[in-house]
Amino acid sequence: MSVVISNGTRIAGLSTIVVGLAGATWFWLETTPPRLGFDDTDDPSVSLQFLEGHSVVYAQAGLALFVMGIALIIATFAVSDTLAQRASSLALRVVTTIGLFSAAFVFMHGVLRFGVLPLLYVDGLRHEWGQAAYLVSQFAGIHGFAAGGIVTLCLWAVGISLIGFRTRALPIALCALGVVAGFRLLSILGPFGVSADGLWILFLASIPGVMLWCLALGVVLLLRRAPSADPASSGAPATA
Repeated sequence: MSVVISNGTRIAGLSTIVVGLAGATWFWLETTPPRLGFDDTDDPSVSLQFLEGHSVVYAQAGLALFVMGIALIIATFAVSDTLAQRASSLALRVVTTIGLFSAAFVFMHGVLRFGVLPLLYVDGLRHEWGQAAYLVSQFAGIHGFAAGGIVTLCLWAVGISLIGFRTRALPIALCALGVVAGFRLLSILGPFGVSADGLWILFLASIPGVMLWCLALGVVLLLRRAPSADPASSGAPATA
């Protein structure tokens, strides 16, 4: 019996791999300032000094975020279609919507990262204005869109993992890996008085963890096989 991969499953696999690769690239680029000796990126003076000599890093991060956001839109719909025959339609619609929120957050953070040249222009007019503009970009970007994008991406991963586990549509090992992404969701308990001081390493690990999960999901989907409609598989007699 010959086997084939459906177009929808292939698209789901490729798009999730792109999400993982683009996300890992963005995460690596975000670590560039500390690697070059600019440790306190929340200090506008330090970060503006970094951007004056390395503004291309922000542009590269913005491009990675654009690619990640667009790929995530495709992935959320394609993965939903792949699981549609086994999972509850309501559960899939909810999880897909969460994935689309993540794509929107990620894309908007990319827009802010591409705004580095206007930021430097304002800084050239008056340094205090540049510092204020950077702080706005930092809080709206890293502490806003980026944080929201990561949390919703982790929630999407957890949702898909739970659906995959309940329906046995995905390997148990992959669903277990989704638990690593779930650690990020503990951060939303902070406003309720739950201390996260001892969990920061789990929060940090959840970012590369969810990117690794996306890559693993993509590989699993690309390796998924479906029977082809040939005589051997249909039970019809083969012709000479």
